[in-house]
Amino acid sequence: MRSVTFLAIFSVMIAGCSHRLTGTYLPKGDSAGGLVLNKLEFISGSEVNLYMMQQVIRANYKVQGKQVLLIINGQQELFNVDSDRCLDGGSMVGKYCKG
Repeated sequence: MRSVTFLAIFSVMIAGCSHRLTGTYLPKGDSAGGLVLNKLEFISGSEVNLYMMQQVIRANYKVQGKQVLLIINGQQELFNVDSDRCLDGGSMVGKYCKG
């Protein structure tokens, strides 16, 4: 019985780890967002550096299923994770893929 409980807890822990983004995401194709937001660099399980207009802004993020919520100075920006594991912020923000 103990091993079943341990395996269940371990499975939940591993599943939780998959909600962490790492690395640098760059604008893909003719992404409109690439004009303002040059890249996203995920530096921890909850923080991301946003490179835009010659500045670096530190923001928080949360992964909720197939969505990534960026929290920038109290403002929120939602990205959908597509089938290529790219972050799609829509036509105004653009699409970003791991570089």
